[in-house]
Amino acid sequence: MKQRILFVCSICLFLFAGFWHTVVAVNSPAVVTASMPVVKIEYALPYPGILPDHPLYIVKRLRDYILERVIVEPVRKGEFYILQGDKRLQMGMTLIDTGKFSIGESTISKAEKYMEQSVTVLVSYQVTKSMVPTNIADRLKISLSKHEEVITAMLTKVPDAQKNGLTESLTRVKQLQEEAKKLR
Repeated sequence: MKQRILFVCSICLFLFAGFWHTVVAVNSPAVVTASMPVVKIEYALPYPGILPDHPLYIVKRLRDYILERVIVEPVRKGEFYILQGDKRLQMGMTLIDTGKFSIGESTISKAEKYMEQSVTVLVSYQVTKSMVPTNIADRLKISLSKHEEVITAMLTKVPDAQKNGLTESLTRVKQLQEEAKKLR
């Protein structure tokens, strides 16, 4: 008898808990200003993990170096470089937001070097072997657009000493966007 009561109570609790949390998706429109239309890129940057100013960051760099050497397939390596570039961009944003402008600027520069490696690997794969999968080509293009958006926003937050480095990174992103158009 106790088992039946416990069973009925657990079923009721399960059903009640299922109705308790309802999730509603809301489609937010792009932000538009009166003077110049600005479109926000809907691309979530990954969580960066340990930042470059942490003492254990060297372990993370070692792990990433080993992973980079282990991945041999060009498409997977391109995906890896996109992920690393996005992580570095997020790290740079976090560092700049906390006032560590110099480290943030150099981290964003490294992010763009990863994106450059990704474009190089994927374009050379397409030239020598076959087509790059459309989902990866699209992800690369959206990621580069997000990099452009974030770096443009960061230019207003950094002091003049770091603006040159971020401007160079922004120029590199625009060049990479042109090269990425070759994909497909």
